[in-house]
Amino acid sequence: MTILKTEKLTKIYGKKDTAVTAVDHIDLEVKKGSFVAIVGSSGSGKSTFLHLIGGVDTPTEGEVFIEDENIYKLSDIKRSSLRRRKIGFVFQTYNLIPVLTVEENIKMPLLLDGCKVNQEKIDSIMEDLQLTKRKNHLPNQLSGGQQQRVAIGRALANNPSIIIADEPTGNLDKKNSEEVMELLTKAVRKGGQTLILVTHEPDIAAMADRIIHLEDGKIISDTENKNVSNPQ
Repeated sequence: MTILKTEKLTKIYGKKDTAVTAVDHIDLEVKKGSFVAIVGSSGSGKSTFLHLIGGVDTPTEGEVFIEDENIYKLSDIKRSSLRRRKIGFVFQTYNLIPVLTVEENIKMPLLLDGCKVNQEKIDSIMEDLQLTKRKNHLPNQLSGGQQQRVAIGRALANNPSIIIADEPTGNLDKKNSEEVMELLTKAVRKGGQTLILVTHEPDIAAMADRIIHLEDGKIISDTENKNVSNPQ
């Protein structure tokens, strides 16, 4: 089943002589439950592409479909609602609220959306991410790896269809990067969710079912990783 599809997705910054095409007519389909890594040099359009498929930025041209819904045909309010409920974001910077505990940070998306908190689900997420013993700690009492795990927990809290991660290990050392990625992939696999991740690290890209290489805003290669068993 296709969970995400783009058609001629394009983003151009500036006009005329100063125009820069960050994403250039990308057609892509992603299957539900797959792990897709997007790689490419700095300035290749990776992060812009993530922002477009996540409904954070607006394309100059083209369409994005999430579970067959054309997200850029929705009103701003409806697109924001879809983004909160169907997409979980994990960024290089953790963006945790400093005055809230681990558990409160993880619950925050549900509370903002007016949803009832399923405490059993929250407890399960904290256990999966090895945060149970830290649930009452504030962000400044955690290591970088632990803070990123909280950010992952927050992204998983509302059980989204898609997790979008932009360089989630960019601020971490090798040991913490490996630990965070192992926990992230296990949690996503457990929930049957789709993970789309931008990375510049070959070892992390090698964990994905599929590796897409962008350059100058275009897909120059799209490879199935035969060394990883695809759950689909």
